Amino acid sequence: MYQITQHLAPDSFHRYLRAVGMERDYTVVAHPCDLCGDSSFRSLVTEVDIGRGQRWELPVVMCNSCGFVMQNPRFESRFYEDYYRKYYRVNLFGATEPERAFVLDQMRRGDLLYRAIEQFLPDTGALLDVGCSAGGMMVPFHKRGWQTHGTDPDFGYADYGRRQLKLAIDVVSAEEMVLPDEQFDLIVITGSLEHVYDVNRTLEICRRASRSNGLLFIEGRALESGAASGVFSHTHRRYLTLHSIRLLMRKHGWTPMLATSDPLCGPTRPGGVYVLGRVDAPLTPSALLADARRGARDEQARVSALVAPEVVSASGGQP
Repeated sequence: MYQITQHLAPDSFHRYLRAVGMERDYTVVAHPCDLCGDSSFRSLVTEVDIGRGQRWELPVVMCNSCGFVMQNPRFESRFYEDYYRKYYRVNLFGATEPERAFVLDQMRRGDLLYRAIEQFLPDTGALLDVGCSAGGMMVPFHKRGWQTHGTDPDFGYADYGRRQLKLAIDVVSAEEMVLPDEQFDLIVITGSLEHVYDVNRTLEICRRASRSNGLLFIEGRALESGAASGVFSHTHRRYLTLHSIRLLMRKHGWTPMLATSDPLCGPTRPGGVYVLGRVDAPLTPSALLADARRGARDEQARVSALVAPEVVSASGGQP
């Protein structure tokens, strides 16, 4: 069993915080598996990319019970609130506002997404984009008569969307969203679910905000893109697969209808996996655990084959 709490010295976390620009210290917490709740893990990767050609020792692990891949241990929630509000986009792009090319790419991706899932959509409806950044993906829906609402913790990018694109965007972390019950026909989370601190709270909020026949669209790309590039990013709390997204949906009350690695949102974010689900009754905890464990061996084999040997050898980790 991988010993989460004994892997790194406190000084390593302190130096990491300074390396990514944080000015204060935060508590480090070991977490059970986001999906099944077990606390037994195996190590996948020990170093992650923190930008500017630097790598740092932050472990990525795989659950021994279900194969879920996540960063563990992690900092307290306050760290992520502070980091995404002020530092994330600056460290990633060097600016507090998006470039025009970024926003245009968001719009193109939104249009491609609409066309890809149009057969499942009502003619018009209400859309929520969780982690919308500047909100460009909502624009094609808005032009087709949809009501649109976005949330993002990054003030600079969200404010750009409000000022320049005239979109309704709340500056708030996903876990702190305050949404009306049964409001949205479609909720999209394109990559952001891999960044949030608490994936289960986020999906609980989304489920309450979904209408009785509502849809949820999730994109994950951290695992595939990390394996392709040879290193994982420090900003991802978890690394989603088609299997783990389907299970998260069923855990929180959506039945998957479409699951694919075809680039539904275009070629500019390679390595994506996409699942569309419709509101249904959630699995009971025992049924979820049985499903997760039943598919665990195949999931662990797929993840290990994807990550090893390229990422593991590049990062100094052990398979």
